[in-house]
Amino acid sequence: MDIPQMEKMSKEDIIGYMRNCAKQYVPEWRYDEEKPDAGTALVSIFADMMYDNIKKFNMSVAGDLFSFFDGVNAKLYPASPAEGFVVFALPEGLVSEAEVPKGTTLFGQGEDEQLVFETQEEVLVRTMDIERIFLAKPKEDEIYELFCRQRDSEASFFLFKDGVQNLQRHLLFFCFGQELEITSYADVRLSFVPEGGRKEEDLKEALLDSSRIRFRYGTEEGFRDITEYTYENGSLCFQLQGREAGLSPVEEYGSMYVLSAEILDADFFSGIYFREVSVGTQCLGQRPEFINVNGTDQEVEEFLAFGERPSVYDECYIGNGEIFGKAGARVRMEFDLDFVRIPIEEAASGMKISWKRIMRKKEFVPEEEYDITIREVIWEYYNGYGWKRLPVSGEYRDVFAVDKELRGVRRKMEFTCPADIQRALVSSSENYCIRARIIRMNNAFKTRGAYIAPVAGNFSLSYSYFEHPIKPLMMFRENNMESAVHGEKEMQRAGFAFPACEARTEERKTLYFGFAQPPVGGPLKLLFVMHDTVRGNLTGLRWEYLSEEGWREMHPADGTEGFAHTGLISWYGRNDSRKGELFGEDLYWLRLSEGDGQSQEVKPKIEGIYPNATSILGVETVEEAFSLAPRAEEKEIRLAYGDLSSLEVRVLERPDYRHSLEEKWELWTEVEELASDNGDRKEYTASWREGRITLPKYIGSAKPNELNEIEIHVRYTHCQGAKGNVLSGGIDRLDRTIGFINTVFNPMATVCGLDGEDVMASVARNANLLRHGRRCVSAEDYEDMAREAARDIRKVKCFAGYDENGKRQDGAVTLVVLPADYGESAYSFERTRRRIYHYLSTHMDQNIVNLGRFHIVKPELIRMDVKVVLELMEEGEIFAATKRVRQELERFLNALHGNFYGDGWEIGVLPNKNQIIHALKQVEGVKYISQLSLRKYRSGRFTEYEVNEERLLPFYRLPKSGFHEVVADFR
Repeated sequence: MDIPQMEKMSKEDIIGYMRNCAKQYVPEWRYDEEKPDAGTALVSIFADMMYDNIKKFNMSVAGDLFSFFDGVNAKLYPASPAEGFVVFALPEGLVSEAEVPKGTTLFGQGEDEQLVFETQEEVLVRTMDIERIFLAKPKEDEIYELFCRQRDSEASFFLFKDGVQNLQRHLLFFCFGQELEITSYADVRLSFVPEGGRKEEDLKEALLDSSRIRFRYGTEEGFRDITEYTYENGSLCFQLQGREAGLSPVEEYGSMYVLSAEILDADFFSGIYFREVSVGTQCLGQRPEFINVNGTDQEVEEFLAFGERPSVYDECYIGNGEIFGKAGARVRMEFDLDFVRIPIEEAASGMKISWKRIMRKKEFVPEEEYDITIREVIWEYYNGYGWKRLPVSGEYRDVFAVDKELRGVRRKMEFTCPADIQRALVSSSENYCIRARIIRMNNAFKTRGAYIAPVAGNFSLSYSYFEHPIKPLMMFRENNMESAVHGEKEMQRAGFAFPACEARTEERKTLYFGFAQPPVGGPLKLLFVMHDTVRGNLTGLRWEYLSEEGWREMHPADGTEGFAHTGLISWYGRNDSRKGELFGEDLYWLRLSEGDGQSQEVKPKIEGIYPNATSILGVETVEEAFSLAPRAEEKEIRLAYGDLSSLEVRVLERPDYRHSLEEKWELWTEVEELASDNGDRKEYTASWREGRITLPKYIGSAKPNELNEIEIHVRYTHCQGAKGNVLSGGIDRLDRTIGFINTVFNPMATVCGLDGEDVMASVARNANLLRHGRRCVSAEDYEDMAREAARDIRKVKCFAGYDENGKRQDGAVTLVVLPADYGESAYSFERTRRRIYHYLSTHMDQNIVNLGRFHIVKPELIRMDVKVVLELMEEGEIFAATKRVRQELERFLNALHGNFYGDGWEIGVLPNKNQIIHALKQVEGVKYISQLSLRKYRSGRFTEYEVNEERLLPFYRLPKSGFHEVVADFR
């Protein structure tokens, strides 16, 4: 408010008047400030004294104004304390706890003095570090890791919004032994036996769809996809290769052979259980890896099965690790068999003989000599201890016998590979093999005749597990980042079945907070620092903790109001909290579930989570005792400090001082004005700004003590105003040792501290009060009362008939408020918004409040970048002139002190190009503006983007100076 000036002469006006008078009275004298004489000095002294008298004269109007407001009991507002949060911590690795009561004193260092703060809530400080935070999205079947204490310094993520990488996997790993070894290739049939549930056609369709399930096999370089497969008779049929890129043992799974399945369609497979998984393999047409006859290696294409002179106990070894190492498989061996006739004399002489095969029956002419032939052989295998009879049919004993009807034919032999077969050392190599040993000969001891020696060749070895598929030795399942292991015995039990996958069971999106130590006792508090204020809040949130009986609901006190702003989540931790393994982590868990029908598009972002936090105020509590004479005319108390934040006055009452020791301190009530009665009311008035308390002239409710005095006890808090607004980390000490607490810090700056109100601001406020009478009717009433509710706002404008987004809405009232630290602290604005809302909502039309049509928002700052090409008057001042242009742009575009007259810009208005050009033309040294371009940038949540169309600009806006380019030119 401007006080009217009764006399408007300035000091310069007085000197000018004196100089004009001097021309009439002393024309020979001149007033000269450069070379002052006695007259000049006298005029200067008189001008100073006269101007001082004029100021005092003009202040008489202000005195009348102050007297008027003093008469209506107007008071100055005291300083407001700074608000914030502080976090306590224990030494790393120490498991302990400490109680921090309400009112605990903390210290911070200001610019030139020590600042005092006090906790506003009690907190139990204990070892309660958050180790991991996960987000589970059941509908999408997704899991995201949002925070890991070992990796991230701060928890920073959007609430209920995707993280970086989906960690949800539904994996099945089937581990097999040596039976699945493949060196060349194998045809594979992978069979799943379902436990009821889906129809076979549906299951077939899903198994053949690689977008719903994906199959892989383990190699030395990792897992590779099985891309080509078919479905036959309930089995997936495909082929696997061996060698370098083929199936090989996986060290991670005990060096076993692994087939895996990754389920991608959790909705379909989550209801399916399998009783059994088996694999049938088959490999056809393999050659022996070695042939050894009586200790001599032979050519595998064709060889004498028992040499030139077969005899009893001669041996023929046939080796192949891939075929004969398949325990339980059905093995098939085929080979061509023929015979050669070797006379005994030729065999004994060692001469080179031209063998002639016996090819046809008519060519075989019996000789008088005896034919020495193989009558019976025995087939054996090595079991690790010795050679054991191979369980084959008896018909294979005479496989090498000379059959007159079957010469030059292909022999076939089938058997089941023994379960205990082991590698045998034959000659210099160790491998799986079988052997044929002669146990009976025909004419074995004859000396005349010829040896009929068998010749074998063109071997074809095969094995098949198709009739008796192999079962896994072990199975690993991975779901929801958790692993389950099933051993061979467990899988063989009756009634065993396992789920194809286990999808998320939550009903809604859920956040999981994992703690290394149990969050028990209390009160426990978590400080959630939000990135900015989100319009509206998240409703229906559900908090739970993992207990001995499962998930149990908890009801914390939510100081964030549904994560709309920074605040504390407080609860009391129950003793039945237990550890549980979730997401592969064995921790103590809390979880937060999203509410029903949550449709908020812009999710709030958490910038930090701090355990063991509590709220603080920049105040100091003081207790003082006073004594007053009951007959004193003025019963006034002066406190040691002013700028009070809270005040309690208690008067000691003693019913009977002589016969009773009972004392009673009664709390008195503060009123605006004392009543002029007999003093029975227990009331007082107080000036919080000055720290002054006035009691009634007559105090009838309190009796004097033995010293004839009335005893008074005053408890109050006082603050240091704006000095209490310290940066993060500025509060770092306790006033005393509490438990093992070794760290105290404020993670964010303290805000909302204000110095006491000055006289002129109080006069303006009380003048407005006389006009609106604390009743919001006009737009100006809303604005004035908003300034009264929150003295830290810079600008405020009321928009009637507009909603919070600037759209027309009948009956709506929107206050657009620019806080003192605009653009810096969303927490500060939220505190300011709440003060304005609570104050105005009780002094306005309740229909507007009840219908939710009263809004308080911040204006959006639009960054304005200017590029200007100008012509200067003088070439030598290019640096100075361009500097002045930039300074003028910074000043002109300032929201508070810009515009032509330095009174800032009205909310909702942005300067245009013509206005900027006109402002720059006034800059010293500028001759002409030849070109000017203007670009506007709107702030997203974390980035700025260019917006130059009027319809895309926010309705509630203010300019912000951006980056400017000034180009000077000369003509």
